[in-house]
Amino acid sequence: MSTISSNDSTIPGEERYLQLRLLADALPVQVASCDNAYRLVFVNKPFADRYAIEAQTALGKRLPEVMGEETFASIRQYIDVALQGQPQEHEITLSTYGPPERTLHMMYVPEHGGHGEVCGVVIAITDTTRLRVTEERLQRREREFKTLVENSPDIISRIDRHMRHVYANPAIERLTGLKAAAVLGKTKAQLGMPRSVVRAWDDAARAAFETGADQRLDFDHIIDGQMHYFSGRVVPEIDRYGNIESVIGIAYDVTERARMEKERDEILARERTARIQAETAARARDEFLAIVSHELRAPLNGIQSWAHVLENYVKDVASAPLAQRALQGIKTGVGQQVRLIEDLLDVTRMMSGKLRLVKQPLALLPTLQAAVESVRALAAAKRISINCSYRITSEQVEGDADRVQQIFWNLLSNAIKFTQQDGNVWLTASCNNGEILVTIRDDGVGISPDFLPHLFNRFSQEDTSSTRDHSGLGLGLFLVRHLIELHGGKVSAESEGEGKGSTFSVRFPLRARMEQYLTVGPPDISAAGVPLPSLEGLRILLVDDQEEARESLTMVLTGAGAKVFAAASSADAIALLNECQADCLPDVLVCDIAMPGEDGYSALRRLRNWKAADGGSPLRRMPALALTAFAQREDRIRALTAGFQMHVTKPVAPEELIVVIDTMVTRK
Repeated sequence: MSTISSNDSTIPGEERYLQLRLLADALPVQVASCDNAYRLVFVNKPFADRYAIEAQTALGKRLPEVMGEETFASIRQYIDVALQGQPQEHEITLSTYGPPERTLHMMYVPEHGGHGEVCGVVIAITDTTRLRVTEERLQRREREFKTLVENSPDIISRIDRHMRHVYANPAIERLTGLKAAAVLGKTKAQLGMPRSVVRAWDDAARAAFETGADQRLDFDHIIDGQMHYFSGRVVPEIDRYGNIESVIGIAYDVTERARMEKERDEILARERTARIQAETAARARDEFLAIVSHELRAPLNGIQSWAHVLENYVKDVASAPLAQRALQGIKTGVGQQVRLIEDLLDVTRMMSGKLRLVKQPLALLPTLQAAVESVRALAAAKRISINCSYRITSEQVEGDADRVQQIFWNLLSNAIKFTQQDGNVWLTASCNNGEILVTIRDDGVGISPDFLPHLFNRFSQEDTSSTRDHSGLGLGLFLVRHLIELHGGKVSAESEGEGKGSTFSVRFPLRARMEQYLTVGPPDISAAGVPLPSLEGLRILLVDDQEEARESLTMVLTGAGAKVFAAASSADAIALLNECQADCLPDVLVCDIAMPGEDGYSALRRLRNWKAADGGSPLRRMPALALTAFAQREDRIRALTAGFQMHVTKPVAPEELIVVIDTMVTRK
């Protein structure tokens, strides 16, 4: 800092003054000059504007008059020192400028007269508020950045173009074993790091210098005898001129993440394996149940067919009461066995989520009446009275007609089963509060309080001893509960104890009646006494590998008037066809599905494609019925897709088989 002299003889005074004023007015600095008595002898425009005074008016006024006593008092000491010939400068914070406070950089320069004496002071005031705020912001950010970097678990370093470390945070000690200060000025190779790590970092750094783009890398390194995995980034530092003099390297230890990802992959692999095993087990279970169902149904079909033959075509049997009682026992046993098989399959469908309902508006009254009629014979055998009270008429629920009837058949048959001879069963149905309530009560053996909570569980039976009075697998009530819940309803059971009967209550949500929907009732199951159609004149090709089934079905169909060509396989059937005259070919095919060597699907294709002597395929449009013990929904779909017009499950009632065949064939 120098002083200002007023002794310059080369420039006229007036001209010199004008030059000084033009220069001073253009400066972004407030400039004023005062004499030893603090009187202003010069002010520039910024100074005059600051204190809201004309420059000419300010001349001759003392500083306290223009700047204010408080401001003058804060700077007087510096002016006095400058008047003694010593330049001064300092910063001052003033609130007189109004909020916010302003920071001013003050400079005081002695002004010398012609003889070297100090005749005054030049004051230069620069507003550095914005600069100070910027510096403080930068300093704060630098402190925050340093705090973050110094305490970061990630390894952060700055690398120059020679691959030397110009900065490293303390975390680098984990990677190098050296303090951060010992790393400065050295390359990774000089630090003794593995060649693969050095190459990965140097290649990434060079690419960042050349392209100006972030680079990523992965590497591994042994620390304390353990392999650690790292993921890294190299970020170029670009200055205001677009030059890159250094890059920032960041490395994060991802060992734990890699371990977790490995564990996740292993868990996913185990879950995938477990799912595949479960799916395989489910398929094996379904296949096993299908086979069991087939093997149980197939002989039942023969039993039922032979019973029909004995009952309808053997005179001595038809007239013998004991024989009729035996036949009734056979048919009852077959029905119970079929019901047991169906319950097992339904439970399996429920457990696998494959049970499907076909819901539609359903009038509940006819369904209840049909269920009651279906158990009349069971009740009559034990001289049990069924008392019905219906306080509903045309009210509807949204339900599957077959499944709703199955619900009430199970509950009614269960009540009959656990009621002694000459007992009573009461059924009431009423409508209240938007639901239909059906109660089935009996005066039978009752239910113990300990067993009531387990009543609707699968395979649950109160008496499981070898001397129990009642048979069964304990599936009926389990099915009832699930079927009711699938319909949006509820079921509950009550009993005052053993020997005091039981009451089952079923609640179905009531469906609002809508005229555009047709009320659907259950199918009419009372076919007794209805005459069967005659199959007179029909030629039926029967293909079944089981001799018992062929013989019994042949007897049934022949008794209905049909001519039957029975074959054990498609090859035998084709041999029979080759011997037939053109006008004696079969009108309909009845074919089993599960047969050794060639199944029913293949047999159907061969028979449809059979060539007659004239080269034609007369059986291409022959109606075909799949008579099989495979009873799953998928089996029916497959049979119909394969070209069969009907799918009938074994064991089939002979009357039903006769009616189905009659409906399939167009009479000439």
